[in-house]
Amino acid sequence: LVFIYMGETRECEECGFREKCHGSLNTGFSYRVVRKTRGEKVYCMLRGCQAVPFEISLEPLTLLAPGRVKEGAVTRLKNSFCRAGCARIPDCPVVFNMLVSNRRVRILEKLGVFNCPEEELVLVKAEIVE
Repeated sequence: LVFIYMGETRECEECGFREKCHGSLNTGFSYRVVRKTRGEKVYCMLRGCQAVPFEISLEPLTLLAPGRVKEGAVTRLKNSFCRAGCARIPDCPVVFNMLVSNRRVRILEKLGVFNCPEEELVLVKAEIVE
């Protein structure tokens, strides 16, 4: 199961277990449920029942990178190529570049060329390197 974390509800913001449920999640990122853990169950105010903790992993991101980037490289991606009013914005995954701005990422795979009017770019699968 893969899900996109969309943030907290009002009930979650007021909950004493908030950090256990939301502490390591970032809005807009995709996560994969790996397995149920043996951790302590908590009462969920939103669902009105016990919640079971799961181990999750961050899914690789689809990002834009300079055309010269190599698979396996660890880098920081910049967003200097974007221009206001760009006609490609509806097709562009640059929002994910903004989410990882100033964080190191490892390029897992080059997916292909992205037709950007400003710069030679490629779509890549990448993971955040802590």
